[in-house]
Amino acid sequence: MKEQNQTVHKLVPSLKALKTDYPDLKTVLFDMDGTLFNTEKYHVKALLQMANELNLKPPYTPQEVYELMVGKADHLLFEIIKNWPGVPSTWTPEIFIQNKNQKLLEIFQFVSPEEYFLRDLKHLINDIQVNNIQLGLVTSSEKIITLELLKQTQLEKDFNYILTRDDSLKVKPDPWPYIHTMTHFKTEPSHTIIFEDSKVGLEAARNSGAHAIKAEWY
Repeated sequence: MKEQNQTVHKLVPSLKALKTDYPDLKTVLFDMDGTLFNTEKYHVKALLQMANELNLKPPYTPQEVYELMVGKADHLLFEIIKNWPGVPSTWTPEIFIQNKNQKLLEIFQFVSPEEYFLRDLKHLINDIQVNNIQLGLVTSSEKIITLELLKQTQLEKDFNYILTRDDSLKVKPDPWPYIHTMTHFKTEPSHTIIFEDSKVGLEAARNSGAHAIKAEWY
């Protein structure tokens, strides 16, 4: 599949600007962590709190942990975490993900949505809906985290289709999640733009054949 060009947006664009750049636009897909929501830092906080409570010893600084985690699905991250000193040999990816997500949900109970969600994105999403453009969310986070964040930001009814880690046969950087979502919408890659922030996500977006936009507004 032909790879489309990648552009960069440091500010949230207007729908008018997007339609000027992509006149055949029919579908808009968002990544979640780092793109729709500025939540990568909370994933790192959850992991480090969990490690501290379980007396694990990450061989990295907090910044290195952040760089290690960005864009990676939790089951892939576990392949690295399992080698940290102190991690029980009985741990499975499922146990790791359950512990991390529980800690993450606890953190979100004390964080206001204004701290991780730009209102300009809400305006863009509203305009997309009014103009009958298909809107999808494609994330490597699990469904329990995704639905909680959408609930807190009052976006739970805004997306026409949501694909989480729990729904995916393959994860980013494989383009499967985006290809699957475009297939669901019965749309062509040339009529689709994808907002992503991480190297892993942008690789998946580009290789899906759609127009990839690197989101740098956070």
